[in-house]
Amino acid sequence: MHRTVVIVSLAVGVGLSLKPSAPARGESARSVEVERLKSHFDSVDTELKSRDIATLSSSQRARRARLTSWLRDYRNAGQFPVNDKFDTPTPFFRDSKGTLCAMAYLIDRSGRKDIVDKVEATRNTAYIAELADDPALIAWLDSSGLSVAEAARIQPAYGGFPDDPPNRNVVEGDFALAAVGLAGASLATTAVNIVKPSYVSGLLGIVAGAISIGVGADNFDRNSGTDRIATATIGFGALSIGAGIYGLLDSRRGRDDDDWDRDRRRGRGRNRVSMSILPDVVMEKSDPRVGMRLTGKF
Repeated sequence: MHRTVVIVSLAVGVGLSLKPSAPARGESARSVEVERLKSHFDSVDTELKSRDIATLSSSQRARRARLTSWLRDYRNAGQFPVNDKFDTPTPFFRDSKGTLCAMAYLIDRSGRKDIVDKVEATRNTAYIAELADDPALIAWLDSSGLSVAEAARIQPAYGGFPDDPPNRNVVEGDFALAAVGLAGASLATTAVNIVKPSYVSGLLGIVAGAISIGVGADNFDRNSGTDRIATATIGFGALSIGAGIYGLLDSRRGRDDDDWDRDRRRGRGRNRVSMSILPDVVMEKSDPRVGMRLTGKF
């Protein structure tokens, strides 16, 4: 009966942990942001093509045409920086995941990654007008047939979703469900291993605990609400592993005692030697490692 409950609980926990992720709350807002940026670059493209460039040299006109073509490539790819640091619209030359803004993309594609790296390192959230004192950038703009005003027009700010600011305590639904299922599995195996330990319940406790720790660690350091749930999930997992190890040791000890009593009754001596190999889990810098522990009695 107890084993059935443990197996069912574990199956529910594992199933929930493998459940496909539901769409995040911010995905719809992100879609709106992407469409806004695409519309912005469409307008910029029209403006750049309508400008009088008669005063530019032939090399400047050629480079300008190439850049406007690249800007259309950038627009069509739809891979834009994400403002994940501020609640107000802010420009990013390169975001935290390495995605380049339009101007950074054009500069980088032209072979001047050094300019992009310097701006990111020193003034990653500056507007182009604030970068007008950078000699390398100004020289690049001049050779490309672009004015500072046009470059500033190309560069958008990336929204911080002020009308729907991110809730830093929101726990994603799939992780919340997985945490509930894994907590149930961990507590069920813990209870069985304390009340009626066995080899099977011990193994299940270790498995349930290892999965709980893995899922908790994978979702840690996202926001304060998620971190609290992740910490609890890891704690339940550690408890389950501890109880599972106890269950394995107790079941092994019970078998050894039975064998010893049987040998003593049969007059096979008073000394006994036993060896056992058991699963073990240790934490190494918050990273669970599953291995085997060899123990011996002489």
